[in-house]
Amino acid sequence: MRKISLLFILLFTSLFTWSQDSNRILDRTGKEVNLQVIVDEAKVKPLLFFGELHDNAAGHQLEMKLLQELHKANSKQVILAMEMFEADVQFVIDEYFAGLINQKSFEQESRIWPNYKEDYKPMLEFARENQLKLVASNVPRRYANAVYHKGVNVLSDFPKSSQKWMVPLPLKVDTTLSTYREMSAMLPGHDASNMIYSQALKDATMAHFIVKSWKKGHVLLHVNGAYHSKNKEGIITFLPKKLQELTITINSIKEADFQKEDLNLADYTLVLK
Repeated sequence: MRKISLLFILLFTSLFTWSQDSNRILDRTGKEVNLQVIVDEAKVKPLLFFGELHDNAAGHQLEMKLLQELHKANSKQVILAMEMFEADVQFVIDEYFAGLINQKSFEQESRIWPNYKEDYKPMLEFARENQLKLVASNVPRRYANAVYHKGVNVLSDFPKSSQKWMVPLPLKVDTTLSTYREMSAMLPGHDASNMIYSQALKDATMAHFIVKSWKKGHVLLHVNGAYHSKNKEGIITFLPKKLQELTITINSIKEADFQKEDLNLADYTLVLK
């Protein structure tokens, strides 16, 4: 079974090879760089945040390649963490990685995203085959949804057994951050406030489980939507200051939307066709 899964990964990556002829990685100066530059920098800044476009296949291919290259450089000292899995399914992931449940049971019970099989399964299976830790970092969506509809104070009404799947309360949010101000401008009024706190609950919870999971000497790759880490805000603002200094951010943007100022939003910008 393990050989079949590994064959699947190899076939997938050979069929869908990342091409830097049509897609570019740029540093903050606009210089085009290759993936090895990021892998080398991870030796001193081991917390990597890959801000993806959820519907872009080329970006997913680069995530997979980055995970492979980090593993090649660091062996089993790599941790994969993903927004796409919610914290309360961590035990389902652990059971699957331990061989206690089969793939079908895992996929049925872990609330996989609609594009999981095409875009995220190769990374997960690579982590499983190579005995890497996979962290389900996101808050369960029912709690973020409750905040959006009822406001942030509803979180304190949840029992302690529920609160263990989110950042410790109270949730403190700097609503002046540029990403949250953008959100407020899109939805002025009461709804905007609830949306900001709903988003911040996700950001803060992902930061919480990243801190809990990362170990000194390890490299952690976190995969999340670009909005959660652009401008070194979102998730990163909820990390302790000393860990913020250990971060590398990658922001994804389509070439048609790319402007020179976008280089300021991350350490590296992935410009996609």
